[in-house]
Amino acid sequence: MACRTDINEVLTLLSDLCILMMATKGARMSLFVQNMLDISTGHLTDDTRKRMGEDSRNFFVGKPCSLPFAVKGSSYGWFIDVRDADERAVSGAPYPFDIIDCYELALRLGCAYILFDRDAERHTELNWYGDRAQMPYEEKINANNAAELDEPPLTINQFKAMFDQR
Repeated sequence: MACRTDINEVLTLLSDLCILMMATKGARMSLFVQNMLDISTGHLTDDTRKRMGEDSRNFFVGKPCSLPFAVKGSSYGWFIDVRDADERAVSGAPYPFDIIDCYELALRLGCAYILFDRDAERHTELNWYGDRAQMPYEEKINANNAAELDEPPLTINQFKAMFDQR
């Protein structure tokens, strides 16, 4: 029987998994597991949001895109891979400055992907271009949950088992 789950629950679990993996010192990363930065679409300018929306539709139907990277998306946001400065230089095309800021944060955090989610939190280290007054979310690890972060990250089978409803 298939398990029906709200996408936000899955994204929250993925985000928690990434935090656990980053917090575990000396843990060896699997080639099959990558970190993802989950941030608000409000960190993108109106122009970039418009271009990403158009490009995600164009990418889906095989039309040319205006941005020098592939954008996968929906009405809820966009998913892109992270590119370092050398990779961006090879394309020869200019990248929007707001995307570069997000890339730099993702690279510092060791993330391979960025999910721009319309319902995600506002990050304190990024500029805000959103049309609503959302306060930045400051992530704090308190003594109550610090012990949880010392546990090794879940294996993919343990992660899948959380959704298995046999």
